Formats: sequence, structure tokens, C-alpha cells
Amino acid sequence: MRVKKVLIYANGGQSVGLGHIVRMISFASYLKGFQIYFVSDNKSRFSAGHDLVKNSGFELVKIQTLDDILEIKAEFLIVDSYDVPAEFFTKSKIKFKKVMCIDDECELEFYDVDYIFNQNLYAKALPYKTSERTEKIFEFLCLRDEFLGQNKIHIKNEITDILLTLGGSDDKNLTKKIILSLSEFLKQKNITLHTVIGKAFKFRDEIISFESKNIKCYENAKMVDLMKNCDIAICGLGQTAYELFCLGVPILGLILAENQENLAKFGSHNGMLVSVEDDKILENLQNLNYEKRLTMRKNIDTKFKFHHINELNFDKIFC
Repeated sequence: MRVKKVLIYANGGQSVGLGHIVRMISFASYLKGFQIYFVSDNKSRFSAGHDLVKNSGFELVKIQTLDDILEIKAEFLIVDSYDVPAEFFTKSKIKFKKVMCIDDECELEFYDVDYIFNQNLYAKALPYKTSERTEKIFEFLCLRDEFLGQNKIHIKNEITDILLTLGGSDDKNLTKKIILSLSEFLKQKNITLHTVIGKAFKFRDEIISFESKNIKCYENAKMVDLMKNCDIAICGLGQTAYELFCLGVPILGLILAENQENLAKFGSHNGMLVSVEDDKILENLQNLNYEKRLTMRKNIDTKFKFHHINELNFDKIFC
């Protein structure tokens, strides 16, 4: 019996971060019994994403134009990109048996696809216009294996450890700005700031130079362990926020891209996180006492309900 071939189109690297790539590597790991090929634009700024795919054991095909995807022989196509126009999906349905769009924000006027997969808490509120054949897959979260079955953290009276993680890239060097704004506070309160350096960080060496008693830097860290050992996290409001929700970690969330605004609104409205500007982190951190952190935790427990994608029958979806 011939193995079915699935193409996954995603890009990641400097300026765009690695969120799409990381999400799809996790997604692909649950496509058992399929032949998986990642497809990505052949651009040097995406080299970190290319390396991540290859180091994860998947085949990678680099393309010059989006339409090159239509020339690759495969039964199924999964797209995780904000740069794909609606017209491409209409063209692709002629070429592939099934097409799935991994979406976050409902930015296209029309989705001519077989499946829309949106894992976000606010997905049901988005005004999708779709083909009659389109099935919506909501409330299923694409999490790395290491986050499954984990116990949630204990909310302590005092904060002793803070996680700072801004994703795979940080072209504006916000990590440095945040470290400088918190350095005196960390010393005064004897708090350790655990700082994650992403694979596409332009200013890696500069960040490492800040290492001290109160500032620790990590590369290639096992994120679940770092998160579980922290009392609060400062992070962007992408995939990382969902991982932190799973562990019950209170969040000071930064909107690092437009596609994070909806989670900022939803999370703030439901008391699951505090959405902050980068120059207001210290002020909000000082106000985040035990009672407020405990309330955030209770709201996460109440509002954060999901199924994991390992519950999906991909043999039925891609048939």
C-alpha cells in the first residue's frame, strides 16, 4: 500500500520568528503513517527555520515562488502562513485531494479549503467565510509532547523566578530593553530572571553578556522545565502563551505581532493574563501580588479548555 504524501508549507526565521515552523513540526509528529515534506521559501532569512525542520528529521523542499508548490506531487497540502492569498487555495484544490489551512486571525475574505484548523481560544468568534465543503477544526491544541500530562505549578506567596521568552527571534532587541528595566528590581528582591535566547536572535552575544547572579540565559533549553520552575512569565502572546496556560503560569503578555492582539484581548477580558507594553513591565510586575496571581491561575483553570490534536483521526481527515 502506497504511503500518502503530505506537504506542509511554513516559513520561519529572522523578522518573522519561528512560531509557524515550531507549530508545524509538532503537528507533523502526529501525522503517523504519512510521508511528510516541509516546503519553505528559499530565502536566507529563513535559514533558522530550515535548520529546525532538518534537525527535526523531516525532509525539506525549498521553493522560489508559491506556485512551485503546485508542481510537487502529493495528495495533501497543509498551509501555515499569513502570506498566502485566497486565490492560491482555489488553485490548490484542483491539484490536491485535501487542503488544510492552519489559521489564527481570519484575515482572508474567503477560505476555499477543505479544513480550517484554528487552535485559538477565540476561534469561534471569528467571522469565517468558507466554501460549503469546509470543515472547521477548533478547540484542538497543537502542543509538543513534553507539555502533555504535566502538573500545574504551585502559586507561591513570593516571586523568586521569572521567565523571559520572546520567541525564536527578537530583531528589535526587546530582551535587552526588558533586562535593563528589571535589573535593579531583580537585585532588590533577589529574583532570578531566566532568559531564553531563540535560534534566530540577532543580538545573542549581547544578551549573554548580561548573565549574572540574577540573570540566567538559556539556549536550546527544555522549555517545559524552565516554565515549571518559574512563578511568572514575560512572553509574546503566541504559541508560548498556550504552553504556559497548560502549566498554570501567570503571564505578563507582550503583543509582538498583529496576530497576537486577539489573544491579548481574550486573555485580558477573562483575567487569564495581563497584557502590557514593554515599558510598563516593571510597574505591572510590582503590582502582581499573590492574590492577583492566584486569581489569574483560577481563571486559567476555568477558561482554558481544549482537546489535543492527538485525539484527531488524521486517517479520516486525509483520506
